[in-house]
Amino acid sequence: MGYRVVACVAFFASMSISAAHQVGLAPQREFTDSETYHWILPVDHHEGVEVAWLHPNDCYVIQRAEGVAYFGDPPILLLALQGQLPMPIVHKVDTPQSQEECERRACLRAVEISRAIENVLVDRVSGLLLRRADHRPTPYDDWFGGAYADVGSEDRTTCRAAPEQLMLSEHLLVSRRGNCFQAKVPRVLSVHVRDQQQHRDRTGIYRGLLYIEHHHASATGKAIAWQEGGIRPRRTPIGPWSSPRANEFLQIQMSM
Repeated sequence: MGYRVVACVAFFASMSISAAHQVGLAPQREFTDSETYHWILPVDHHEGVEVAWLHPNDCYVIQRAEGVAYFGDPPILLLALQGQLPMPIVHKVDTPQSQEECERRACLRAVEISRAIENVLVDRVSGLLLRRADHRPTPYDDWFGGAYADVGSEDRTTCRAAPEQLMLSEHLLVSRRGNCFQAKVPRVLSVHVRDQQQHRDRTGIYRGLLYIEHHHASATGKAIAWQEGGIRPRRTPIGPWSSPRANEFLQIQMSM
Protein backbone atom coordinates (compact mmCIF):
# COMPACT_ATOMS: atom_id res chain seq x y z
CA MET A 1 0.00 0.00 0.00
CA GLY A 2 1.02 3.62 -0.34
CA TYR A 3 1.32 4.42 3.37
CA ARG A 4 4.49 6.17 4.49
CA VAL A 5 5.73 6.70 8.03
CA VAL A 6 7.78 9.02 10.19
CA ALA A 7 10.86 7.15 11.35
CA CYS A 8 12.62 7.48 14.73
CA VAL A 9 14.90 10.34 13.72
CA ALA A 10 15.10 14.04 14.48
CA PHE A 11 13.73 14.97 11.07
CA PHE A 12 10.71 13.72 9.16
CA ALA A 13 12.09 10.92 7.01
CA SER A 14 9.60 9.17 4.75
CA MET A 15 10.11 5.51 4.06
CA SER A 16 7.97 2.63 2.80
CA ILE A 17 6.62 0.42 5.55
CA SER A 18 8.42 -2.90 5.58
CA ALA A 19 6.95 -6.32 6.21
CA ALA A 20 7.51 -5.72 9.93
CA HIS A 21 4.89 -2.94 9.87
CA GLN A 22 2.50 -3.68 7.03
CA VAL A 23 -0.53 -1.38 7.30
CA GLY A 24 -4.08 -2.26 6.40
CA LEU A 25 -7.31 -3.65 7.73
CA ALA A 26 -6.66 -7.18 8.93
CA PRO A 27 -8.52 -9.76 6.84
CA GLN A 28 -11.54 -11.27 8.54
CA ARG A 29 -10.95 -14.96 9.14
CA GLU A 30 -12.67 -17.76 10.96
CA PHE A 31 -10.67 -17.34 14.17
CA THR A 32 -10.89 -13.74 15.29
CA ASP A 33 -10.74 -12.28 18.78
CA SER A 34 -9.68 -8.87 20.07
CA GLU A 35 -7.97 -7.70 23.23
CA THR A 36 -6.86 -4.37 24.63
CA TYR A 37 -3.86 -3.96 26.94
CA HIS A 38 -3.21 -1.01 29.23
CA TRP A 39 0.49 -0.24 29.73
CA ILE A 40 2.23 2.23 32.05
CA LEU A 41 5.91 3.12 31.55
CA PRO A 42 7.80 5.31 34.04
CA VAL A 43 10.17 7.10 31.67
CA ASP A 44 13.27 6.49 33.78
CA HIS A 45 12.88 2.74 33.14
CA HIS A 46 15.40 2.56 30.30
CA GLU A 47 14.52 -1.02 29.31
CA GLY A 48 11.02 -0.02 28.23
CA VAL A 49 7.97 -2.22 28.77
CA GLU A 50 7.11 -5.46 26.95
CA VAL A 51 3.36 -5.40 26.37
CA ALA A 52 2.11 -8.48 24.49
CA TRP A 53 2.86 -11.27 22.05
CA LEU A 54 1.87 -10.91 18.41
CA HIS A 55 1.15 -13.86 16.12
CA PRO A 56 1.24 -13.99 12.31
CA ASN A 57 -1.70 -12.09 10.77
CA ASP A 58 -2.60 -10.37 14.06
CA CYS A 59 -3.86 -6.82 13.61
CA TYR A 60 -2.37 -4.42 16.17
CA VAL A 61 -2.10 -0.70 16.85
CA ILE A 62 -1.51 1.65 19.77
CA GLN A 63 -4.91 3.32 20.20
CA ARG A 64 -4.01 5.77 22.96
CA ALA A 65 -0.80 7.37 24.23
CA GLU A 66 -0.75 9.85 27.09
CA GLY A 67 1.58 11.38 29.65
CA VAL A 68 4.46 13.82 29.71
CA ALA A 69 8.19 13.45 30.42
CA TYR A 70 10.88 15.90 31.48
CA PHE A 71 14.38 15.46 30.05
CA GLY A 72 16.16 18.17 32.01
CA ASP A 73 17.91 18.23 35.38
CA PRO A 74 15.00 17.50 37.75
CA PRO A 75 14.48 19.23 41.09
CA ILE A 76 14.84 17.00 44.14
CA LEU A 77 11.08 16.95 44.67
CA LEU A 78 10.58 15.56 41.18
CA LEU A 79 13.16 12.83 41.78
CA ALA A 80 11.45 11.94 45.04
CA LEU A 81 8.08 11.57 43.33
CA GLN A 82 9.58 9.55 40.48
CA GLY A 83 11.17 7.22 42.99
CA GLN A 84 7.75 6.37 44.40
CA LEU A 85 6.53 4.90 41.10
CA PRO A 86 6.16 1.12 40.67
CA MET A 87 7.76 -0.92 37.92
CA PRO A 88 6.18 -0.79 34.43
CA ILE A 89 2.64 -2.18 34.40
CA VAL A 90 0.76 -4.18 31.78
CA HIS A 91 -2.73 -5.63 32.10
CA LYS A 92 -5.67 -6.49 29.89
CA VAL A 93 -8.77 -4.29 29.97
CA ASP A 94 -12.33 -5.12 29.00
CA THR A 95 -12.91 -1.92 27.03
CA PRO A 96 -10.78 1.14 26.20
CA GLN A 97 -12.92 3.17 28.60
CA SER A 98 -12.00 0.92 31.53
CA GLN A 99 -8.45 2.31 31.49
CA GLU A 100 -9.83 5.39 33.21
CA GLU A 101 -11.30 3.20 35.93
CA CYS A 102 -8.37 0.88 36.58
CA GLU A 103 -8.80 -0.38 40.14
CA ARG A 104 -5.59 -2.37 40.45
CA ARG A 105 -3.51 -1.15 43.34
CA ALA A 106 -0.34 -0.47 41.36
CA CYS A 107 -2.37 1.22 38.61
CA LEU A 108 -4.03 3.59 41.04
CA ARG A 109 -0.72 4.34 42.71
CA ALA A 110 0.99 5.12 39.39
CA VAL A 111 -1.80 7.40 38.22
CA GLU A 112 -1.89 9.21 41.57
CA ILE A 113 1.85 9.86 41.52
CA SER A 114 1.84 10.84 37.85
CA ARG A 115 -0.68 13.60 38.59
CA ALA A 116 1.58 14.94 41.33
CA ILE A 117 4.55 14.80 38.94
CA GLU A 118 2.64 16.70 36.27
CA ASN A 119 1.76 19.40 38.83
CA VAL A 120 5.46 19.87 39.55
CA LEU A 121 6.35 19.84 35.83
CA VAL A 122 3.86 22.62 35.13
CA ASP A 123 5.10 24.81 37.97
CA ARG A 124 8.86 24.25 38.22
CA VAL A 125 10.57 23.20 34.98
CA SER A 126 11.26 24.52 31.50
CA GLY A 127 8.64 23.62 28.92
CA LEU A 128 11.39 23.35 26.29
CA LEU A 129 12.47 20.02 27.80
CA LEU A 130 8.98 18.52 28.15
CA ARG A 131 7.81 15.89 25.68
CA ARG A 132 4.42 14.19 25.45
CA ALA A 133 4.07 10.47 24.74
CA ASP A 134 2.70 11.25 21.27
CA HIS A 135 5.53 13.66 20.41
CA ARG A 136 6.35 13.74 16.68
CA PRO A 137 10.07 14.06 15.80
CA THR A 138 11.10 17.41 14.34
CA PRO A 139 14.43 18.82 13.09
CA TYR A 140 14.76 20.79 16.31
CA ASP A 141 13.97 18.35 19.13
CA ASP A 142 17.56 17.19 19.90
CA TRP A 143 16.78 13.50 19.29
CA PHE A 144 14.62 12.96 22.34
CA GLY A 145 10.99 12.83 23.33
CA GLY A 146 7.94 10.69 22.77
CA ALA A 147 7.70 6.92 22.72
CA TYR A 148 8.00 4.28 20.02
CA ALA A 149 6.81 0.70 19.61
CA ASP A 150 9.26 -2.05 18.68
CA VAL A 151 8.30 -5.44 17.23
CA GLY A 152 11.60 -7.28 17.31
CA SER A 153 14.52 -5.09 16.26
CA GLU A 154 18.08 -6.06 17.16
CA ASP A 155 18.39 -3.24 19.69
CA ARG A 156 14.98 -2.36 21.08
CA THR A 157 16.18 0.30 23.51
CA THR A 158 17.77 2.51 20.84
CA CYS A 159 15.48 4.39 18.46
CA ARG A 160 17.40 4.27 15.17
CA ALA A 161 14.85 4.18 12.33
CA ALA A 162 14.79 0.38 12.27
CA PRO A 163 11.93 -1.03 10.16
CA GLU A 164 10.55 -2.72 13.30
CA GLN A 165 10.22 0.63 15.11
CA LEU A 166 7.51 3.28 14.78
CA MET A 167 6.75 6.33 16.88
CA LEU A 168 3.48 6.16 18.79
CA SER A 169 2.37 9.30 16.98
CA GLU A 170 2.35 7.19 13.79
CA HIS A 171 0.37 4.43 15.50
CA LEU A 172 -2.22 6.98 16.58
CA LEU A 173 -2.52 8.32 13.05
CA VAL A 174 -3.12 4.82 11.69
CA SER A 175 -5.64 4.13 14.49
CA ARG A 176 -7.60 7.31 13.74
CA ARG A 177 -7.95 6.13 10.13
CA GLY A 178 -9.48 2.88 11.34
CA ASN A 179 -6.47 0.84 10.21
CA CYS A 180 -3.90 -1.32 11.94
CA PHE A 181 -0.55 -3.03 11.43
CA GLN A 182 -0.44 -6.69 10.48
CA ALA A 183 2.11 -8.99 12.10
CA LYS A 184 3.98 -11.32 9.77
CA VAL A 185 5.96 -13.41 12.26
CA PRO A 186 5.69 -14.11 16.01
CA ARG A 187 6.99 -11.04 17.82
CA VAL A 188 6.83 -9.32 21.19
CA LEU A 189 5.65 -5.70 21.03
CA SER A 190 7.42 -3.39 23.46
CA VAL A 191 7.22 0.36 24.11
CA HIS A 192 10.27 2.55 24.75
CA VAL A 193 11.15 6.19 25.37
CA ARG A 194 12.86 7.87 22.41
CA ASP A 195 16.06 9.32 23.87
CA GLN A 196 19.29 9.14 21.89
CA GLN A 197 21.14 10.90 24.71
CA GLN A 198 19.84 8.45 27.34
CA HIS A 199 19.20 11.12 29.97
CA ARG A 200 19.84 9.47 33.32
CA ASP A 201 17.23 11.36 35.33
CA ARG A 202 14.22 11.37 33.01
CA THR A 203 11.05 11.98 34.98
CA GLY A 204 7.39 11.39 34.20
CA ILE A 205 5.14 8.61 32.92
CA TYR A 206 4.02 7.48 29.47
CA ARG A 207 0.92 5.28 29.30
CA GLY A 208 -1.50 4.01 26.72
CA LEU A 209 -3.59 1.25 25.14
CA LEU A 210 -2.52 -1.47 22.71
CA TYR A 211 -5.28 -3.06 20.62
CA ILE A 212 -4.75 -6.56 19.17
CA GLU A 213 -7.13 -8.39 16.88
CA HIS A 214 -6.18 -12.05 16.67
CA HIS A 215 -6.38 -13.87 13.36
CA HIS A 216 -5.02 -17.29 14.23
CA ALA A 217 -6.34 -20.60 15.53
CA SER A 218 -5.27 -20.02 19.12
CA ALA A 219 -7.24 -16.84 19.75
CA THR A 220 -5.75 -16.07 23.12
CA GLY A 221 -3.30 -13.27 23.65
CA LYS A 222 -0.69 -13.05 26.32
CA ALA A 223 0.37 -10.04 28.33
CA ILE A 224 4.08 -10.07 29.00
CA ALA A 225 3.99 -8.94 32.61
CA TRP A 226 1.77 -7.88 35.45
CA GLN A 227 3.16 -7.30 38.92
CA GLU A 228 0.71 -6.07 41.50
CA GLY A 229 2.47 -3.24 43.26
CA GLY A 230 5.94 -4.25 42.10
CA ILE A 231 8.59 -1.93 43.53
CA ARG A 232 11.71 -1.11 41.57
CA PRO A 233 15.18 -0.29 42.93
CA ARG A 234 15.61 3.45 43.15
CA ARG A 235 18.12 6.03 44.29
CA THR A 236 17.60 7.72 47.63
CA PRO A 237 17.10 11.45 47.02
CA ILE A 238 19.74 13.63 48.60
CA GLY A 239 18.50 16.69 50.43
CA PRO A 240 15.52 17.74 52.54
CA TRP A 241 13.09 15.52 50.60
CA SER A 242 14.85 12.40 51.92
CA SER A 243 13.77 13.29 55.45
CA PRO A 244 10.63 11.85 57.13
CA ARG A 245 8.82 15.08 56.23
CA ALA A 246 9.19 14.20 52.57
CA ASN A 247 6.55 11.47 52.77
CA GLU A 248 4.12 13.90 54.33
CA PHE A 249 4.79 16.43 51.57
CA LEU A 250 4.39 13.79 48.87
CA GLN A 251 1.03 12.79 50.31
CA ILE A 252 -0.09 16.42 50.17
CA GLN A 253 1.07 16.74 46.56
CA MET A 254 -0.66 13.53 45.51
CA SER A 255 -3.91 14.63 47.09
CA MET A 256 -3.97 17.88 45.08
